[in-house]
Amino acid sequence: MYYKMGYELMVVLIVGIFHTALLKKVLDTFLSAGDKSRLIWKIVFVGYYLLTTAAYSVFHVSFFYEMCNLAGIIGVTYFYRGAWEKKIWISLVFFSMDTGSGAAVFFAGSEMIRMQQSAVSSLLLLICVVFVCHIPDPKESREKALDKKQMFLLSAIPILSVAAFRGMMYGSIDRLTAVFVCVVVLALNLCVFYLYHILLKNYVQLREQDIYKQQTIAYQNQFEIMKESQSRISALRHDMKNHVLALEGLAKGSKSEKLIEYLDAMQEFMQTPSEHIYTGNEALDSLMNFKLQRAKEELKKVETDIVLPEKMNLHSFDFNVIVGNLLDNAIEASVQTDERILKFSIRMENGILFLDMVNSCRGIPDGVCEIRRLSEKSLAGHGIGLTNVRRIVEKYHGDMEMHCKNNYMETEIMLYMKNL
Repeated sequence: MYYKMGYELMVVLIVGIFHTALLKKVLDTFLSAGDKSRLIWKIVFVGYYLLTTAAYSVFHVSFFYEMCNLAGIIGVTYFYRGAWEKKIWISLVFFSMDTGSGAAVFFAGSEMIRMQQSAVSSLLLLICVVFVCHIPDPKESREKALDKKQMFLLSAIPILSVAAFRGMMYGSIDRLTAVFVCVVVLALNLCVFYLYHILLKNYVQLREQDIYKQQTIAYQNQFEIMKESQSRISALRHDMKNHVLALEGLAKGSKSEKLIEYLDAMQEFMQTPSEHIYTGNEALDSLMNFKLQRAKEELKKVETDIVLPEKMNLHSFDFNVIVGNLLDNAIEASVQTDERILKFSIRMENGILFLDMVNSCRGIPDGVCEIRRLSEKSLAGHGIGLTNVRRIVEKYHGDMEMHCKNNYMETEIMLYMKNL
């Protein structure tokens, strides 16, 4: 008797470790682990292991065990980065595969003892996980998610699958039929991962097309600015002789005030109204002039301080995406306030690029802002989203921080030029 109890306990402990490892593999494949320490992850997964092992030892395969298992899975996903809709979906699909594996073994091997069923069920779950983890999912896509409606529809499949599994286990159904249904439903859940991958790929392509469209409009705007500037230069060159004679007359007459006024008028004539900055980098100039023109039209106060070397090798598409997206979000937030203020500065020191933006905002508590909450709350649909801005900053080993104080949001970004 003691030998049997020891054997069962050993099987439960080993299966629990195996089950926890499979969960980690799936979550690491489809979600971003972020920058949490190894100690935190050990505590998280050991906690899940202890919860599910204890629940199985007490309740065995029952409704209470399954609820503990599902709660544990969702609890683990909380520590990963990504939209909550994607976390819930991943949790439900893994839970569905786990439940389906158990149901298939329950019907196919009803003559097995409980411990044997548990072990075989884990092996079937392993096959499902190996299949799922071979689906290509680049690291840069792990923090991305589809819109809420699509994620809800995808989540409906594992929910209905679990309901079908539980209905068969507690109902009266032919064993072979039940095994066939379990296999088909499990295959359907595996296909959901492929469907998600296809939808996400299309979603990313649409977003990239949107970004390229914005860039094209910005270049068009810059072309118009350059055309207008060239026209003014041509007009000034055409009348240069008359201007020189006028300036000579004012200089000979010692009319310094009139001379200064005349020079100011010439300088004002040379300025292009739509050109707010000029760095020498066409991509950056076109984008920022386009965005700042919109800011000047919609906000009360816009201040810029751009100090960059004219021949700086700044051709990164990602950097333009960061700037364009942050300006879009800042303008959108400022428009909703009475102050309608935007301050934007970029400077480079010792090979490090510093970007600082301050804008008026409302409805955001003071303190360091959690980018995920801001992105989900009100800024979705602008640029590529703050979550992806942070991803790009991390891609270049930079740093990004957002904090709010007295209804003013400040965004600070640091990027290393050698990586751009």
